[in-house]
Amino acid sequence: MSPVIGFSRGLARHPEDLSGFTYAWLEAPLAPKLVRLEEVLDWNDFEKWPAGRIFGEEGEYRWQRLGNGPLHAVLLLDSSPLPSGFEGAVSLTEGEEASFVLWGEWVNPDGDPEGNPEGGPLFYASEIPEIQRYPVAGELKPETIVRLRVRRYRDAKGEQGEFIRCVGFQLMPAKEYDHG
Repeated sequence: MSPVIGFSRGLARHPEDLSGFTYAWLEAPLAPKLVRLEEVLDWNDFEKWPAGRIFGEEGEYRWQRLGNGPLHAVLLLDSSPLPSGFEGAVSLTEGEEASFVLWGEWVNPDGDPEGNPEGGPLFYASEIPEIQRYPVAGELKPETIVRLRVRRYRDAKGEQGEFIRCVGFQLMPAKEYDHG
């Protein structure tokens, strides 16, 4: 089976047959959230989260509420077919791995024990400016950089352009990061 992407317009609620996703990137005015899906039980409340995506190794489901009305949704799966209710299916080439460096420096509990008493995955981004809690696991160090892993696809016929979906996260020592 090959990767495939499709869409659905006019959804009154999220499809019930979505499974196998690990992370949620939720969007609301003044309240973005990037978490493990299991940590947020209300991700499917599109009154609270009018836009977002859930994703993992198998695929990505994105949605955006159209005004106060229904949802527009896109589903990209690494293995077809799409579930019922999604149309406009486009076959894709196999995905290429890539990554984006996320903003922020780890809040080191050695230097800021009140800011990060548990030594968890808290990163301060002066550009935002607020503490970001990234859903990563692993040994964190002051020089740790977090990358969002993505896959890049093209439609098999070469007519639709490129599609990028989120896959997961990866920790990287800063010394391995080429600043350009």
